[in-house]
Amino acid sequence: MNERQALLALVLSPGFGPVTLKRLLKEVKTPLEIFSLPKEKLNACGFKGDRPRLEEALLRARREEQALRRLGASYVTLYDEEYPPLLREIPDPPPVLFYQGRLPGTEPALAVVGSRAATSYGLTVTREWVSVFARAGLAVISGLALGIDRAAHESALRNGGLTFAVLGCGLDVNYPAPNAALKREMLEKGGGLLTEFPLGTRPKAGNFPIRNRLISGLSQAVLVVEASPKSGSLITARLAGEQGREVFAVPGPVYSLRSHGCHLLLRDGAQLADKPEDVLSYFGALVGRVPDEVQELTLGPEEAKVLEHLKREPLSVDELVYLTGLGIEEVVATLTSLEIEGLVERLPGNSYRRTLGR
Repeated sequence: MNERQALLALVLSPGFGPVTLKRLLKEVKTPLEIFSLPKEKLNACGFKGDRPRLEEALLRARREEQALRRLGASYVTLYDEEYPPLLREIPDPPPVLFYQGRLPGTEPALAVVGSRAATSYGLTVTREWVSVFARAGLAVISGLALGIDRAAHESALRNGGLTFAVLGCGLDVNYPAPNAALKREMLEKGGGLLTEFPLGTRPKAGNFPIRNRLISGLSQAVLVVEASPKSGSLITARLAGEQGREVFAVPGPVYSLRSHGCHLLLRDGAQLADKPEDVLSYFGALVGRVPDEVQELTLGPEEAKVLEHLKREPLSVDELVYLTGLGIEEVVATLTSLEIEGLVERLPGNSYRRTLGR
């Protein structure tokens, strides 16, 4: 049994969580020695239960390796060079990470998270902003849940970007079922599925706060697009802060429960993001390039004024006349020019919205 197998065997043995294993690994030279530690030493490091039998643990590890190979998956340990570098930095990195596809490397990475029951506002922001992030060279990390997570993964793929999903279950568990095709597309387009949970692990509620620390840990920053006050995305944001990651939050309508969580984050010190450039500027030199449409635009004063008012929500011509102080002819001409340039689009009811990043 080598070090990798020994660590896998320990992870598959009851009672050895990341924190306990981290303490135990400080007491030994190799993971294999843990099987020989006296029970008192194991208990002192937080282990509860009977000491695992080496032969049984080795058998479990070999069976897991075989099952992973059949699935086209593998695993990486803290002893391996290819272990994601950002994940090594967090206080409680998983000793073993199971994956399909590829692992995140040194590319700049942004976590995009939010409500499962997303509003049209949240989905629009996610799709448009992630298209900008993907073409700017950011890898997009999320949790493959319905709603904001799904929109983030899909937009990254549609715009030639790299995206990784962190699961709250085993790699062989089809959850959530509606995202099965999305998982396949992510793998086909060079992304990856990651989890610290062994094969066969069902998606229990308690798994998701555990996996959230990996979503933030694999990223340099976290963007919360939309979240209620009890959303799991706030857990991700809190963990990101504890890990030394930057947290951005998107403001939303004050009457929308789905935006109250973002407003709480902003009140508590998260960075305000009301346009994708706010996030891109944080990454600075890490981003290889910025798409043309988010470079400084050469706009006339009327165009700049109209675009500024369309930042947050669609508006009608009459509303733009009132807000900008321009005449109706000027507003219509400006909107026509912006529509030709692809910066706004007309919606039913003669209203317009900004299309930055589409």
